[in-house]
Amino acid sequence: MGAAQGAISQAFGVLPVLLNDAATGPVIREAQRHLAQWTLEPIAKLISEEASAKLGGVVQIDVVRPLQAYDAGGKARAFSAMIKALAEAQAAGIDPGPVLHMFDTHH
Repeated sequence: MGAAQGAISQAFGVLPVLLNDAATGPVIREAQRHLAQWTLEPIAKLISEEASAKLGGVVQIDVVRPLQAYDAGGKARAFSAMIKALAEAQAAGIDPGPVLHMFDTHH
């Protein structure tokens, strides 16, 4: 890929690896996640706010959740680790509230 193509891609939040024919697996998933979270999600939020205001009801656009299907195994391992850590924190008398707040997607 040429330097100009890479620069243009990055200007629009697309990591150049997504245009690399040799890229596979985890690097593609991370690049897709990056695009969804840092570029598309803020745009989707603006669109959903505007649509909600104009249509008179709550409009939600989710560009991140569909990507999670690609990493179901990793998500399951992470969830298992979180449950174990929360149980250990509870046994040690540590309040899990602040940690659980980090995972709250409704704020």
